[in-house]
Amino acid sequence: MNVLDTPRPTSDSTKTDAEYWKTHDPYIFQPAHWFFKDFAGRNTTQPQSVSLNPDDQRVGNEPNPVSSHGRIFRFNDNLGFILVQFMRPQVWRVRFQSTNKSPTDFGDYNTRTIVQNTLTRTIEVLDAAEQVSWHVELKEPCEKYYVLQSVVTSKNKENPSRKVLVQLWIHRDPFKITAVRAIKAQGAYTQLPSFVPVATDPVLAKDLSIETPPGSRLAIIWQTKDRPLQWLGDTATVLAVEKPLNAKYTGFGEQGGRTMFKDKVLMNYFNFDNMRYNNVYGDGPYSESEPLYHSEPYWIEMNAHPGAQSLLATFVDNYSDVKVDLGLVDSTQLRVATRFNSFQCILIAGDEVAQIIRSYTSLIGRPQLKPRFVLGYHQGCYGYDTRAKVQEAVDKYRAYQIPLDGMHIDVDMQRDYRTFTIDTADDKFPNPDEMFKRLRRQGVKCGTNITPVISCRPSPDKPYTTLDEGLKNNYFVLDLRDIDPSAPTAEQQVSLNFGGGNRYFKNPNRSDHLPRYDPPDDYRLRDFFNTGKPFRGGVDYGDSRGAPGHYPNLNRKEVRVWWGKQYKYLFDMGLEFVWQDMTSPCMAEGFGDMKSWPFRLLLDSDGWSGDPNAADKKKAIEIWSLYSYNLHKATFQGLQNLPARKGKRNFIIGRGSFTGAQRFAGLWTGDNDSSWEFFNISVAQVLALGLAGVTIAGADVGGFEPIEGQQWADPELLIRWYCAYSLLPWFRNHYSAKKDKKLFQEPYAYRELQDKPDWQNVPEKDHNMYYSVLPICRYMVQLRYSLLQLLYDAMFENMISGLPIARSMIITDPLDASLYQANQAYTRSQYLVRNDLLVAPALLKQSEQSRRKLYLPGPDGWYPMNLRPGTTLGGSLAERLHPKVSGGTYVYFDCHIAPNEEQLPYVTPMYIREGAIIPQIGVRDSVPDRTRDDKDAPPNQITINVYPGKNNTYDMYLDDGVSRESAPGSAYLSSLSAGPQGLVDAYSGDTEANSIFRHVKFEQTTTRQFAKDQLRDTRCLTVSTPWAKYTDEQVKKDVGPEYRIVFWHSSKWPSAEMDLSAVIVNANPEVRHESDNVLRATVVWVPVDANVNATIEVSYPVSYH
Repeated sequence: MNVLDTPRPTSDSTKTDAEYWKTHDPYIFQPAHWFFKDFAGRNTTQPQSVSLNPDDQRVGNEPNPVSSHGRIFRFNDNLGFILVQFMRPQVWRVRFQSTNKSPTDFGDYNTRTIVQNTLTRTIEVLDAAEQVSWHVELKEPCEKYYVLQSVVTSKNKENPSRKVLVQLWIHRDPFKITAVRAIKAQGAYTQLPSFVPVATDPVLAKDLSIETPPGSRLAIIWQTKDRPLQWLGDTATVLAVEKPLNAKYTGFGEQGGRTMFKDKVLMNYFNFDNMRYNNVYGDGPYSESEPLYHSEPYWIEMNAHPGAQSLLATFVDNYSDVKVDLGLVDSTQLRVATRFNSFQCILIAGDEVAQIIRSYTSLIGRPQLKPRFVLGYHQGCYGYDTRAKVQEAVDKYRAYQIPLDGMHIDVDMQRDYRTFTIDTADDKFPNPDEMFKRLRRQGVKCGTNITPVISCRPSPDKPYTTLDEGLKNNYFVLDLRDIDPSAPTAEQQVSLNFGGGNRYFKNPNRSDHLPRYDPPDDYRLRDFFNTGKPFRGGVDYGDSRGAPGHYPNLNRKEVRVWWGKQYKYLFDMGLEFVWQDMTSPCMAEGFGDMKSWPFRLLLDSDGWSGDPNAADKKKAIEIWSLYSYNLHKATFQGLQNLPARKGKRNFIIGRGSFTGAQRFAGLWTGDNDSSWEFFNISVAQVLALGLAGVTIAGADVGGFEPIEGQQWADPELLIRWYCAYSLLPWFRNHYSAKKDKKLFQEPYAYRELQDKPDWQNVPEKDHNMYYSVLPICRYMVQLRYSLLQLLYDAMFENMISGLPIARSMIITDPLDASLYQANQAYTRSQYLVRNDLLVAPALLKQSEQSRRKLYLPGPDGWYPMNLRPGTTLGGSLAERLHPKVSGGTYVYFDCHIAPNEEQLPYVTPMYIREGAIIPQIGVRDSVPDRTRDDKDAPPNQITINVYPGKNNTYDMYLDDGVSRESAPGSAYLSSLSAGPQGLVDAYSGDTEANSIFRHVKFEQTTTRQFAKDQLRDTRCLTVSTPWAKYTDEQVKKDVGPEYRIVFWHSSKWPSAEMDLSAVIVNANPEVRHESDNVLRATVVWVPVDANVNATIEVSYPVSYH
């Protein structure tokens, strides 16, 4: 059987003429399996050769800027043109559009995904930030090839130099592109594959020479197939690329699946309201092919050259519908398909994953600094439909001593589902300003659900200004369509949908195919179809909940500005952040296709900066994910300009968009359910998104939807989810409590159940799990709050480096090649916070896995986690350090669930890398805001835990946690050394960033020497303050007058006692110290004053470790 003849999704036979013509319309969504099968049987265009014409590189008498770092090539027989250009010295882009009639149709403008508007500007900004000088050369070594090469040159005029980094060998006939660079050896290897350039004359040979330092050789790092490009009119373009035999592929954004690395699979990137991930293929969260809420068509190729430092990332920059064939049809090739618009494929070469991420995020941008409270714990519930229920939940969190920072109130707060309103009835949310103030006094910040639909229901009692202004100013998307000649009338329309692995249709002309609103809706498609009236859709939350409405035309700048102003009332009342939902935009099935726009609805498009054809409308399917991108952008920019948010950082948690939206919002991964399958993929999703620069991401902890037969989440599942997410960037318990859904999901509710009649229905064998929910979940949340400085430092660093908060081991441990070979399976279930704290949550039921087998990456050693939140076990912040475990080994960890205090620290395996430096603070109910309610909050001392082993540095960032002026600005960035770190100013674009923060650097080095007739280790820790615009007074209010620094001493035997009198401490006069024999540690106190540059030397006999 053909691999594309899969049993699902099924293509049911059509029952009506309208359904038949719908399936034959080229402008519809096709699952990847159908698309590639259909494409193979069509009469596609496939060029044979390319040529180069100097005149094609000009626009009139001027050089075309697109050719400054690349060239436009002609296909044979006037079939079209292809543009190959470098964006950075190790980044190149392939651009093609079948409708281009002239080489001048290639413009310098980028899509909105790229930070800068043009490639010219991109190069200027990044060259300045990276302090690099480079250019692109075209060489013609023989009649068979053109060679484009990136050349880095020195700025030293007295000693000029040039270095060729990447060459693109373009074979003329048959057309083919081969990328070549020098790659380095990594560890043991036999022989690197080599690339032998075409022989040529000596002068040209010198120009084509790529420097190969010792231990490196030239190698092919990317190569297309012969005649790699095919297209079908303006509806599909496919590029075929060689897939190396040993290559491994990871990334892929939000996609589901059982593994972090993927192979032999077809994938769809098409934003879709895909509840339970079960609609197109019917396989649920383990399907790698299912199109989900968010599209991030980006992946990293690793191990193409075993034993070498060579990686290659691919990003497909297209807003329509992207397909990937990862060697399923032909194991030797990888195919990338875009359905509509320009084909743009960006390739990024690098030595390590961290370098790839820095390069990628330098192009697509990095987020502005978010409020510190975002990293706290959050609670949401679709069912907190009164002020009393919200207040009760917050009060109980406080009573049960579970820290809480964010409360997410759903559309329940709205007046009859009118976006931007609050139902202030006495039995709903009366006096909302007082409600928000009270919650803030308890440390809780509130957000609410904002969907991009504006109810069109009359509002006779209270004016609905958003609707009135939108209609008056023509701000809504209009019902204008590119008519399918086969179905030209309203009566012939059907909407195409998928569910449970089956394709089906809805008829918008039938009332039983439309939502059953209360009060009923009198919608008739013929009253709107292609009339130029505002397009009429609506949301359907089930059980008559929801409303019909219009949609703001967010692809117009003036409408985005207007949209941003609509938040004023909510934020004047006291709202603190936005929960952006239904972003595609999602609507009831009968109103549009795939629960969103009708595919042929015409939308404005500003997806390309400076696009000369921007005024031309495009079919919705051609720019499918652009609307959600502009929604997040409009909201973020609107919040930045609200008077109530003056000077404050803003935050949005959104439910899906496209690459680049991370500049404006965090991402939650859509409507999951309380199943072990969803939990099982949820860590890997966060790590994969982190590889793409998405900083804040996560799933609904505990699951949003119930599974059949359950009224609340399985207590064991909830415990494991809390353990896994305890140190991931986004931590929100979110569930539905509507009719026939769940009764509760808050951890404390499992304790309260034990006092209710329903407790008698719980089998006795399950009692222990229920007893364990509250103590374990509380412990994990408290542990998170004790390590909040670590999380914040990682978020701060993300602005500078692009690296995520929670990191895959392939980022932090590049020397361990087993991570993408024999130990590949561990990469989906283990992660590191920053670089040195490893978390290995148990993802399986206890009955299936009595002990958690985990892998500690090499070559570094690891210490079992010894830090505690200080709220249990007598208030201790730590226990003595246990013996080091060698890297590259497996550990069978007893992480069984039990409610007793002694087991709480061991329910989740955690390890700390040797040489680590980890900050720790006291647990508080919430993150204080010293600029407002918490001005008089007591200081929270920071403990700096310093571990023995390798040399290491740690950068800590102290600020007020809420203001935009505290974010790193140009003054700070210019103080950094040259390199990729100095890029933030170009990306964040926050003009209010003024570097009002403190940067504290801790650096540990260890030396071994003979002293006093014995071999001794001396650990030297320097504490310096490279940046101190956050004053001493401010720092002392936050953390007190001193940093508490703990030098941990380890032993080969857990219970062995040490004579700490043999430990010698030398330090500045203002530094005090003592020995803690119980914890087996040396404790030092260092003043926080910026002018104190402390040096502490701790020396002890080698036999101690």
